Amino acid sequence: ATLALAWLTPPLAFVDVPEGGRIVSYRDGALGAVSVVEDAGGVARLRIDNRQQEGSSATLYADARQALLPLLLHPAPHRALFLGLGTGVTATAAAQDTQLMVDAVELLPEVIAASSHFTRPLNDGLPNPRLNVITGDARRFVRATSRHYDLIVADNFHPARSGSASLYTVEHFRAVRARLAPGGVFCQWLPLHQLDLTTLRSIVRAFVEAEPQAWALLSTFSLETPVLGLVTRADGGRFDRAQLQARLQGAALTRPLSDFGLHDELALWGGFVAGPASLARFADGAPPNSDNHPIVAYRAPRITYAPDSLPRERLLALLGELDVAPEEVVSTTTDSTWPPRLTAYWQARDRFLLAGRDVRPSNDVQRMLAQVREPLLEVMRISPEFRPAYDPLLQMAVALARTDAPGARSLLTELARLQPARAEGLRALQTLEQARP
Repeated sequence: ATLALAWLTPPLAFVDVPEGGRIVSYRDGALGAVSVVEDAGGVARLRIDNRQQEGSSATLYADARQALLPLLLHPAPHRALFLGLGTGVTATAAAQDTQLMVDAVELLPEVIAASSHFTRPLNDGLPNPRLNVITGDARRFVRATSRHYDLIVADNFHPARSGSASLYTVEHFRAVRARLAPGGVFCQWLPLHQLDLTTLRSIVRAFVEAEPQAWALLSTFSLETPVLGLVTRADGGRFDRAQLQARLQGAALTRPLSDFGLHDELALWGGFVAGPASLARFADGAPPNSDNHPIVAYRAPRITYAPDSLPRERLLALLGELDVAPEEVVSTTTDSTWPPRLTAYWQARDRFLLAGRDVRPSNDVQRMLAQVREPLLEVMRISPEFRPAYDPLLQMAVALARTDAPGARSLLTELARLQPARAEGLRALQTLEQARP
């Protein structure tokens, strides 16, 4: 009878598997069920309680940048703390710095076990002695540890997930500040695709109450999954351009920064969208999220179940409310060309994001060029150094050359005129000219 009853009992593992997909791993734990599910295209996603909240194998670029951007904002970090592990890519990317020791705190041991599936592209499946993963509550760890860190990075916790709201409070941000070493950098990532702007204001208000001298930057220029970082320094000072130029040139990483879109210093500074004054204005009047008034815990679930806007709409609306000036971010420089170059780059970035709002992706290069050619060229006219506009145009020109050589030649000629310093564009144009009958 017992065997019959067991046979009739339905399975307790509820995992939605997409058509053509498979379950790579599944682990039940005291605090949640953790699975890795792969779709028909081979993209693996990390799920907790059958909900994808923690990233995928397709987000390696974005996840790694969430480590590298704050890492490069410190001139010489030796010890870093990551609050939250998720797929493990962010902490693992930081541990590629041979001068850095990394502690990463993750609440669910099942997530730690599952992360190895996602970090293989960075570590070949081998353990890294510079990465120490700790099973524990991130908030409690911050309050209990006596260590001080040169860099603290807090993951973009899903705000509607149980317990996450307490990681966005004034009290927690103050506790993090107390764990920064002199000159230390703290970055709190926020998933704008999972936050409405009203809730975001309360989080920013909590942050600036604990960290009045703060900046905001974008991790990538994604319109689908925009992630905003709130950044501060222990000494409250601005960033030293010369120090960070040296940091970029001498970063002791096992993979080149260019793999993650960080080709030059403009790519590092180019994500900044708000200075201290702008953040204060944005949060003005909003109630701060706190232990006694857990506003995020009550508000955040609404956008999960009844979204009132698309992530791209919230991002563009946010950019319309924020502003930043070079002198707010970078300490005094003797290079008089630097402030206008950085300002132009930021303007190009905003135009780039606006241009992408209505683009409909297509595998047909002609159709894509019909949508983006002129908008991206206009972005480059604002800042010829804006690679996110140049690179896709170059790729499309090379692809177009197979079927429409005159069209490709026209585009490559315009790219060479706008940005003659990019050798790959000139080479592509020369190759096309040499192939002329």
